[in-house]
Amino acid sequence: MKEREEELARLRKEAQEFPARLQKEAQVAAEQARRETEARFEQQTLVLRKDAEAEKRISELQVKTLEEVVSRQQGQIAALERQLADAKQQVQDIAVKAIEGASGAKALSHINQIAMEQAKNRPQG
Repeated sequence: MKEREEELARLRKEAQEFPARLQKEAQVAAEQARRETEARFEQQTLVLRKDAEAEKRISELQVKTLEEVVSRQQGQIAALERQLADAKQQVQDIAVKAIEGASGAKALSHINQIAMEQAKNRPQG
């Protein structure tokens, strides 16, 4: 009987302490859940920051690459413009020489014609 009385006293004591124990354990669980949630949030924030930094670096590299392409193409355009100017000058030089050659040949032909006429009109003698 004494055992039952001790058991009953122990159970009553546990029942009396249960609300305080429940509240304390609920607070501990809530604090642990809060810490875990904060840790997850910090981890997600860190991952997002790293992703943003990586995307920024990729964008900067893309911009740098495009700037290099533009610079290289500008150099190619300048070289092609010089080649075009040289080619135009060569064509003009050839045209001038052709015109000079044609007028020189014309003049020579005209002189030959005059000489032939003079030779025909000259008395042989």
